Amino acid sequence: MAGDPTILFCIGATKAGTSSLYRYLHGHPECHMRSIKEIHFFDTVDFDNYDRQFDAYARLRANLTRRQAIAAENGNKWKFANLARQIADVDEVVTLLKQGAAGETAYLRYLLAGVDGHKLVGDITPAYALLSEDRLARMATMAPDVRFVFLMRDPVDRLWSHVRMQAIRQRQPGQDVALKARRILNRTVKKGMETHIPLRGDYRAILGKLARAVPQDRVFIGFTEDVLDEDGLAPLCDFLGISYLPNDGAPREHEGMDLALDAAQRRDAAEFLAPQYAFAAQTFGTLPRRWQSNMAKV
Repeated sequence: MAGDPTILFCIGATKAGTSSLYRYLHGHPECHMRSIKEIHFFDTVDFDNYDRQFDAYARLRANLTRRQAIAAENGNKWKFANLARQIADVDEVVTLLKQGAAGETAYLRYLLAGVDGHKLVGDITPAYALLSEDRLARMATMAPDVRFVFLMRDPVDRLWSHVRMQAIRQRQPGQDVALKARRILNRTVKKGMETHIPLRGDYRAILGKLARAVPQDRVFIGFTEDVLDEDGLAPLCDFLGISYLPNDGAPREHEGMDLALDAAQRRDAAEFLAPQYAFAAQTFGTLPRRWQSNMAKV
């Protein structure tokens, strides 16, 4: 019906600037974004990842509760209330996840709660890129106006950022993170291991699913290097039906640990990802400078 908000599903890519996009939309006066960026409803249901997700939410809740106690000690009433809202959101998501597949209505209610005339609500969960074509098609019909966004970051940069994130998560006490990251990268590009990392950046497969599952005019595909600057945000805002507002500085993807990739491993990664560069060039034509720089190493 008229006046229903647009529902946004940003399905990735992992380490391609989705956190920056969430922060921009969360601060936009025409958008209503819940305090949890990645809700993980559909991937939890479809991949039966309940134990893993409940554990993740338990850890998140414990962290929020700890920070709330510190806010109380410091007499910071605004921060205390803000953290209380986030804790309530976590509890609500856990409750709807416990309903399993039957929780789809509760999920939609959660997204829309408090919308109060805002134009856009959204769920920014990069893991949704791994969902089946059938699931994406069903998501596209959940409401009168559903739109999908997929951000494509330079394949080597995205892979290396993802590898660094995994190294931090997997490291043991006293283990050198830089060495861990380089070993993960080697296992990924040389030994065909750590397959979940390149899978999140398989642009050919993901965009193929989207093209078959969702009407073309309901999908926005953007290069991270272009979308996350002042000029590039305008077309995205137009697609989402919200007013373009400048940022307080151009948003950037969360990089995590600063660790350079040496020339040899960059070349190995570029060769491993050559099919993704070829697909992007064939599909989109001229690529951003960063892409061209890494393509030259193939």
